[in-house]
Amino acid sequence: MKVIAIANQKGGVGKTTTAVNLAAAFTHINYKTLVIDLDAQANATQWLTNKEHEDGKVIYDVMMRKTNISDCIVTISNKLDLLPANLSLATLDIDLLGTYNREQRLARILAEIDEKYKFVVIDCPPNLAITTINALTAANIIVAPIECKGEAWKAVPRLMNTLLMIARESGRLLPVYALPTFLERTNLAKDIHGEIKDKLGVYCLPPINKTTRLAESFAATLPIFTYDPTSSGAVDYLRSAKELINGIRGEETQAEVRPELGEAIE
Repeated sequence: MKVIAIANQKGGVGKTTTAVNLAAAFTHINYKTLVIDLDAQANATQWLTNKEHEDGKVIYDVMMRKTNISDCIVTISNKLDLLPANLSLATLDIDLLGTYNREQRLARILAEIDEKYKFVVIDCPPNLAITTINALTAANIIVAPIECKGEAWKAVPRLMNTLLMIARESGRLLPVYALPTFLERTNLAKDIHGEIKDKLGVYCLPPINKTTRLAESFAATLPIFTYDPTSSGAVDYLRSAKELINGIRGEETQAEVRPELGEAIE
């Protein structure tokens, strides 16, 4: 089982869109996949179920060891499951203070379902508090959505520094990929995408072009592959999913978190 954390400290860069549709892309390739909504805004939960989930049946309760993970997983389709969230997640960072191995809790929980899924995709909150650290500690791979707009991509070094810290503490190096999102047909957007690609090389997945169909699929509470499987959004996420799988299989150089990466893009 490969655990992929969708992480960036900045909000509005396409984390939830990527979590939902990258997971859907994996199922499109016939891989059993679990989405974990780790954001108190619960946008991934809303996208996939169009309803609020009651206390006792959400990720907060699993993280606080009030219930088992298998009791809270919701089936979305034949190959896609969801571990939902609600507003109770907003207090998780505080509630985990003083608990033993608090940063390792999600990793230990996921070990219980290791044989059930090929991929687990985690929608992280836009911060680097205990909840996000749990996701990064549990992850095998990090995907950082980067909006191809203005200065948004320059937030990546901060994320890299955190990954380096976690890597040192866990004694491992995490593969990390940048995913350019909301790519517009403008010279500025193309320049930013080119700069990201030049500086990150194999760290950079194929971009997700801006399209209204992705926003429409959220309103319809359907992954893009169900809402419009021939749209550019579906094509883009499928292409990125396949390239990520190729990287996992070792068909191209894995991207490791290294100090020079953060330095290169500051």
